[in-house]
Amino acid sequence: MDRIELHDVEYGDCTVLVGHNRSILMVDCGSVSRYARRGEEEIHRRFEAIFSRYIGAAQRQFLLTHYHRDHMNGFFRKLRQDPQYFDRIYIPALPDGKHGASPMLELAVFAHFFAVPQTDFAQVNTACLSIFDTLDKTVGADRIFTLRAGDTFAFDGVFYSVLSPEPADFPFDPLLCETAEALNVCLASPYHTGCEAEFLRAKNEWISVYRQAQRAFAPSDRASPGRRRILLDALADLWERLEAMRGEINRSPAAPDIREILARPIVRNLYTETQNDLSLVFHNLRAHGPSTDDLLMTGDVSDTVLARLAPKLFDGYYAVKAPHHGTESHFSPVIGELAAAHLLISNGDYHAGGEISQRYVDMESVKHCTNRGACRWFSVSGACCNRLQRCFEQNAGGGLTLKCPAASGNRRTPCNIYVFGHSGVLGCHCDR
Repeated sequence: MDRIELHDVEYGDCTVLVGHNRSILMVDCGSVSRYARRGEEEIHRRFEAIFSRYIGAAQRQFLLTHYHRDHMNGFFRKLRQDPQYFDRIYIPALPDGKHGASPMLELAVFAHFFAVPQTDFAQVNTACLSIFDTLDKTVGADRIFTLRAGDTFAFDGVFYSVLSPEPADFPFDPLLCETAEALNVCLASPYHTGCEAEFLRAKNEWISVYRQAQRAFAPSDRASPGRRRILLDALADLWERLEAMRGEINRSPAAPDIREILARPIVRNLYTETQNDLSLVFHNLRAHGPSTDDLLMTGDVSDTVLARLAPKLFDGYYAVKAPHHGTESHFSPVIGELAAAHLLISNGDYHAGGEISQRYVDMESVKHCTNRGACRWFSVSGACCNRLQRCFEQNAGGGLTLKCPAASGNRRTPCNIYVFGHSGVLGCHCDR
């Protein structure tokens, strides 16, 4: 890997790994913000600038960590404008719980057909349902790859291993599983005389085929093109059957009960947080000891997930992406124990977001932040928290970040980590 480029998309994520051979791997591209630079620039302009920057890349790959719009809406916008921009696309495979159940898929299907259109369920979090069809109709089946724990993929001569989520027996919250079961029970009454039973059969068959497709598109179990085509067509046909029942199923006596369950704040919050915990977590495979290729990407996972993964993690990463925009709500002491040289934080000023955790600010790692709008340290001190940090990528065994060439405006940084925003290209100094 030649360098890491972080892009300021306000409260969102877009991290680009740039290879020595001019190839790129873009990890997420999305934002919940409508404007960048405090309203002076529409956010889609930032996306356009990002994609234009890599138009000359030898190969462009994209990896989506999870299905939240602050990680994916810029990506989907590009798909609509230029379906052939990316040569390969990696998407997360949703895991099964105990006994082969798929509670996240269950809730997503029910939310799609029954939730009030203005809810997060209906507008954002059900993107997993249409992902295969969307990508099939844009980039084509050969460019789709699913990832789950145990899978590996290559970029710029480096192999990366997916650590989470595990494909089976994922430790879902019991309430999530109970909710999925309750939604099914609402339609399973023998007293229903409409299409409830038919809807349940088609839904169960669709979920079964979806799970098969996730395996068929994985690098480790990649099925033949013919088999993948059969599964995609079956998914589309079954979904068409479900959509044909939308009107009737919403007139079912069970519909109000289903909507009441979906409207419960605890259910919606649990669904959202579980989606975060299903983020793809991956790192490189070490070949010959520690190196500048040592990178850990964490998506939006919680401390619970990272604590479970701790025994598999390296000591002394070159760079670690702080989970969930570096917020206090998802702070993980595991990150501090990894002794990372550089910490990557993508955050922005957003009313429903969260400030950068002071505990990350206090770490000895050199921080690279896309936006200082959510940093209490900067708002109080008026200066970057890195000023007295020691950076060991500099000549003569390292020195204060103030002595970094990038601190004086040089376009090159010894660490080869860059932040791109409306104020230009920065190193680790957000106050330059």
